[in-house]
Amino acid sequence: MRTVVIDCPAGSPAPAMRLCGMTLVERLVREARRGGAERVLIRGYYGSVPGADRVTEVPADAEVVRGDILLGIEIHDQRSRRRAEAALLQTCRRPYDGIADRYLWRALSLRITGLVARTGITPNQVTVGAALLGLVACGLVAVGERWAIALGGASLLVGLVLDSVDGELARVRHRFSRFGMVLDNVSDDVVDTLFLAAAGLATGGVWRAIGLAAAGARVFVALVIYRGAARAGTPGDVLAFRWWFERGQATDHVYGSPLAPLTLIRSLARHDAYVTLYGAFALAGWPLGVVLLGSVNAAAYLVIASLHLVLERPPE
Repeated sequence: MRTVVIDCPAGSPAPAMRLCGMTLVERLVREARRGGAERVLIRGYYGSVPGADRVTEVPADAEVVRGDILLGIEIHDQRSRRRAEAALLQTCRRPYDGIADRYLWRALSLRITGLVARTGITPNQVTVGAALLGLVACGLVAVGERWAIALGGASLLVGLVLDSVDGELARVRHRFSRFGMVLDNVSDDVVDTLFLAAAGLATGGVWRAIGLAAAGARVFVALVIYRGAARAGTPGDVLAFRWWFERGQATDHVYGSPLAPLTLIRSLARHDAYVTLYGAFALAGWPLGVVLLGSVNAAAYLVIASLHLVLERPPE
């Protein structure tokens, strides 16, 4: 049995200090549990912490963790607490972040997450808020007036930032759930598809039919991906899905390595990248740009998804 002891220095204020809405000692307990510890003990801290028991002596076989250190930063005052909190937020960055998230939106979303984490707002509530903003954006673009299209683009971009906040909030508050993951992924797909259809309606003419057809293709591709994720035992987890030529590859390789297949196409076809461009085109009053990009994206993935259904191998 793996045992972890959170050893809190006598008189240190650090264990009771709150970082992103949780006390340091509670955070360390949660991280020990997530790291596989079957038993977590606390020495020197007498507050109530779910999932841990208090001890006065450290068992000989226990792994000891300092109760005043987080991410290598010793916390002893408010200044060091703020440094540790900033470092904690930076852990929300991922090697497989898309180009727009990595170079544009993370800097903004992490600041918002730092503020929201101090409240009682949950990640799922943020997801719902982002989805509602996205649906409003779709409705505005469908109106077809230049002012409405621009306002729809702005709403879509705000929703995109919140779409990063919900995942960051789940990580720093240890509020992970499969329901939240599925809600996030499905709401993204619904909003993206409806926005493409709305742009087609706003453009009119032959582009209306093209936009609607591209939206239909997106639905087909999404169903292939969700079906594949479910067959692999990870229902709703689109990042865990692998095309037939990616079987066995890790997420950071598929999405982050420059040597991975279709990396360049993926980077431009990732949700954060194309939605950023959708928003920029709409802000400029150019819904045709949304239809063009969305159609190319949908056509490419329609071909890949069709081939996947023919060439896929049974889940390992």
